[in-house]
Amino acid sequence: MKEIRKNHIVQIQTADNTKLEGIVFDYENDRIAVLIAYESLYLAQKLNELDELLVSVNTHLGVKKMKSHVIDKLNSSNCIVIENNETMPVEQKREFVRVLSNIVFKIVKSDFQTVECYCINISAGGIAFCVNNVSFKIGEKVRVVLPESEFEKEIVIDSDIIKVYDNYYVAKFNNLKMYDEDKIVKYVFKLIAKK
Repeated sequence: MKEIRKNHIVQIQTADNTKLEGIVFDYENDRIAVLIAYESLYLAQKLNELDELLVSVNTHLGVKKMKSHVIDKLNSSNCIVIENNETMPVEQKREFVRVLSNIVFKIVKSDFQTVECYCINISAGGIAFCVNNVSFKIGEKVRVVLPESEFEKEIVIDSDIIKVYDNYYVAKFNNLKMYDEDKIVKYVFKLIAKK
């Protein structure tokens, strides 16, 4: 699960529907150490190596789920180690939290024309914006350039125009780097906290 971070809240469901809770104590690409909550210690003692699990993690991008197995049973530090696997796909219309924003940013068109745009809303999945005197077409490939002043560094993202209505457009981000995604998510939650 690429979204996982230390201190995220974890809920573990076993094959017999027993539910345990804990937090991410540490993680690597292939494994996660989960510090089991005091209330779940008795249940965690019953876990054995290779037990199948359904793991839900409350991440910065919402609740994510994965199938996993126990690697190491409960230890003296009240941790278990489980597999870190791929996130289960979520079937929903909107994957990312979106927030109203009024930043000014740039788009570089395929002919290298740079256009100043006005954000309407933004998420880690894309940006809705308006622009005057320039038009875009659905499917057009563009490069969105988000300003350093708002995101701690300039973020450049290859994107596709997916919605067009008069001078209102939506660009969907493609292949967003995890570090850049984190910066956008941090910006989104900062705006949410101000409300």
